[in-house]
Amino acid sequence: MPIKFRKRSRRQHGNRTRGYGTIGAHRAKGVRGGTGLTTGKFKYKWSYYLKMRALGFPGPDGDKWRIGKHGFHIPPQVQRLNQTHAINIKDIEEKLSQWVEAGQVEKKGEKYLVDLGALKYNKLLGKGRVTKNMEIKVERATKGAIEKMKEAKAELILTAEA
Repeated sequence: MPIKFRKRSRRQHGNRTRGYGTIGAHRAKGVRGGTGLTTGKFKYKWSYYLKMRALGFPGPDGDKWRIGKHGFHIPPQVQRLNQTHAINIKDIEEKLSQWVEAGQVEKKGEKYLVDLGALKYNKLLGKGRVTKNMEIKVERATKGAIEKMKEAKAELILTAEA
């Protein structure tokens, strides 16, 4: 049987929008300008924003309803000043011979004089055992590290101001 009318979709072939106006229209989300409270609230949703803010929605902590930037970020160069570079007792014991050869640690008789500040460490951690006679100079140390140094009768000099 012959077709009396051609389908509209057949007539629209070759037409970019197929009769639905702008390019994004009639496809998925269309041209509605985004979703949620963060999209367009300072542009075409301004009156809605004002209305909801007047109603107190969504409450005093409604971050999505705030305008402008809040708070601050610490600059990376300042963050690096406060950074902790820590080392365990175990690691010191392993690296002692290398440091002595490189001239970074001094050895007086049987005693090793270790300045962790010069080695770019500012904290001593307590993992490991103290087997060698050492005198360690460091900015800060954990309670465990201090106890282990006392048990081994090794000297620990803390340089940080209390």
